[in-house]
Amino acid sequence: MKNEVNENQIREFWEQGPPMGFIGEKLTYEEKRDFRYSLQDYMHATFHFEKFSGKSILDLGCGGGIDSAEFARNGAVVVSADFSQTSVNTTHNLLQEAGLQANVVQADATNLQFDDNSFDCVYSFGVLHHIPSIDKTLVEIKRVLKPDGQIMAMLYHKDSLLYGYSIVYQRGIQEKQLEKLTMDELLAKYSERKEDNPYTKVYTKTEAKDLFSKYFRSCSTEVHYNVIDLPEQRKVKVDISDDYELGWHLIVKAVK
Repeated sequence: MKNEVNENQIREFWEQGPPMGFIGEKLTYEEKRDFRYSLQDYMHATFHFEKFSGKSILDLGCGGGIDSAEFARNGAVVVSADFSQTSVNTTHNLLQEAGLQANVVQADATNLQFDDNSFDCVYSFGVLHHIPSIDKTLVEIKRVLKPDGQIMAMLYHKDSLLYGYSIVYQRGIQEKQLEKLTMDELLAKYSERKEDNPYTKVYTKTEAKDLFSKYFRSCSTEVHYNVIDLPEQRKVKVDISDDYELGWHLIVKAVK
């Protein structure tokens, strides 16, 4: 990127509120849960929350807390962590409303405060692609995972309709924004519902496998969430099969 992004810029952006935080909206926990898992309807079949009963889970970058709650209501022992105080507060309140154990902490993903070999699973949904020092984060995730522990992460997918059509073609070429922005800046600006995110990276399946395979074994990927942005609406679903692998969400699973 033309301008170096620092941690303060990233923190300031996310302190405005996490995705699926529903800040200022008078929705109950169940309404928030229904919205998330109907919109991103692949998640239960992909992450199998029900299989983690009795397991220790680190939800790294917990955001609005809905997935932390999903693990907890399925019997997992969950630690929810985020570097944003807004997300920490939002997750704590959501878990309280849901009547679930609230163990929520503020944490730096590149320097986690947890002991070695602490968790059966580290889950990180839509977070790692916003961390410039992703290698440092993966080293920390490996450290806090138990032997044979699992990482499950969602990254943004480079070979997707949303990136290729909505961001590169529509924003970059049609609107001529690439005349004044680099590709990295264009991506960061439009990767979220709220514009002007300081840092985002996209990955191909091969890039993601190569990255995670430096630290973990048995790395697998799958692609979901077929959406595009339209001028009047963001993240509009497109009715095509996941078999084409054009979705915005690249799921990576691997084992320590």
